[in-house]
Amino acid sequence: MSRWIGGEWIGALLSVEPMAPRRARFYRWLITLAVLVFTARTVVDTVPAVWDEHVLLAHAIGLVCLAVLGLDYALRLVAAAATSRLPLTGIAAYAISPYGVFDFVAVVPVVAGMLLAWPQDVETTFGLLGCLKLARHSPALETLGAVLLAELRPLLSALFIMALLVLFTSALLFFVERDLNPGMATIPQAMWWSVVTLATLGYGDVVPISALGKVLGAGVAILGLGMFALPASILASGFTEEMRRQNFINTWHLVAKVPFFARLQATQIAQVAQLLKMHRVMRGEILMRAGDEGDCMYFLVSGQVEVGGPTGSFILKAGDFFGEIALLERRPRTATVRAVTRCQLLVLDARDFLQFTAHSPEILDSIREIAQSRLSINQTGDQG
Repeated sequence: MSRWIGGEWIGALLSVEPMAPRRARFYRWLITLAVLVFTARTVVDTVPAVWDEHVLLAHAIGLVCLAVLGLDYALRLVAAAATSRLPLTGIAAYAISPYGVFDFVAVVPVVAGMLLAWPQDVETTFGLLGCLKLARHSPALETLGAVLLAELRPLLSALFIMALLVLFTSALLFFVERDLNPGMATIPQAMWWSVVTLATLGYGDVVPISALGKVLGAGVAILGLGMFALPASILASGFTEEMRRQNFINTWHLVAKVPFFARLQATQIAQVAQLLKMHRVMRGEILMRAGDEGDCMYFLVSGQVEVGGPTGSFILKAGDFFGEIALLERRPRTATVRAVTRCQLLVLDARDFLQFTAHSPEILDSIREIAQSRLSINQTGDQG
């Protein structure tokens, strides 16, 4: 990206990392606001004569939002070209990617519809589809897509079973009620009742009339309680597994970034990643105070913290760790730690610390060596 003027600046601006620079976070909120405002305007615009004398203001708001979204699309095209050895290849790869398509849909069709006087339905349709642009900044939507892909086969199996149930129950009620109930005179008509009953909606527009039909209808309703819970349980378990996988991957990358763990093998990093918990703090937040009970230690992934002890204060940066003295010596905290900047940390509690160090004696020796040096400095300060 450095080959392009301003490429690094654009890359930082478009960053979606949790600990992105402040300008990236502000830009992210600006894009989100523009999408939400334009979508709200599109929805309200379907109400006849809703704007009255404010129609020019509503139109101006729409143009401002489109300008912001258009600028974002242009910046992403530049960033895609700058990050590729072949600019046109990078642009093409971004344009056909899901996020590139979402960015395109949010701007280009709406602008083209305005310039070419296309029907209002075009702007309404693509104005609503523009909400997909928020998928880049929404982990929930990304997680949903991953879960649907991972659980596609069991979901299709559940849907197939449900389709069979709809077919068989509607055919059964058709044979029982076809001469008595106009709403079940044909199997397609009975299918509507079957879907509504299996889904436990119970609209009441089509209901069994005969005694046998009512008995069968009660059985279908009870059966629906269990069948519609099947895909819900599949999605719930899929979400749980996906969130566990994402948390593990994120922690893995964070562990690998800490220089202290650089010598660990892949299996050891996997073990550490299962023990560590990710934690974020804001500037000025107190992480621990002198005299508190030591229940965990911290590994600093990004940001800076200030450690204040008897000998004065010093700064720890990314790659450092602290809080180990209380765990090794089983004593209260010897220092107060305050976040100087926004920080991302990995937390290892006391129980996991014992488990971790028991399997990695070389890591324990390194931690103990650093702890002893810090402890001796504190003791020197107390004597002075």
